[in-house]
Amino acid sequence: GQGREAPGLVSIQTSHTHMVVDPSRARLSRMSRSVIGTAKAIESVYQDSGFRYRAAMVTFTYAPGQEWEPNDIARVCNHYRMWATRRGIRICGVWVLELTKAGVPHYHLVLFIPRGYSPPLPDKQGWWRKGMTNARWAHRPVGYIAKYTSKGTSGALPAGARLHGHIGLTRAMWAQRSWYAAPKWIRAMVPIGHWISKVGSWWHDRTARIAYRS
Repeated sequence: GQGREAPGLVSIQTSHTHMVVDPSRARLSRMSRSVIGTAKAIESVYQDSGFRYRAAMVTFTYAPGQEWEPNDIARVCNHYRMWATRRGIRICGVWVLELTKAGVPHYHLVLFIPRGYSPPLPDKQGWWRKGMTNARWAHRPVGYIAKYTSKGTSGALPAGARLHGHIGLTRAMWAQRSWYAAPKWIRAMVPIGHWISKVGSWWHDRTARIAYRS
């Protein structure tokens, strides 16, 4: 007899195949491609241009009794942008939301900063008043942020929560990010650095003005 799919799984059938898709795994895969792709894009653009940078790993935790709000991480990123603007420098970064085993949110942020500058700790500056932060330099920032994209979430996300985001990307970084975030079969046909977007069931190479559909 034909078995039943596990809860949360969706069947996709054709005349020749029967596939089972887990929406949570698909979401985690998309998040992983996007986050890792963003970090790779920042590194690639900086390295290709000879820009000297280093990466800081910043973790944000909530103190007991403090409630998560949708704009918590956005406010901190805005403070970092203003801090960089006052110094006439550009900073770029990517962040991930993770839940503890108890379901409490916390954030991991990788900041790419020009050499010679050190980002301040957000809790010491009053940018993060809901708990504590810590930071250290990352020798392999892509690997660091990739570690957290592979974990997924251990509970229900707060309503309105985003799993990941970024700060300060240039146009060249956006283009490379779109390439890294695309499926493998698209990356095999489109050169890296071309701007890729999806419209309906079509994948568009905006640079070459070509569209593909699986």
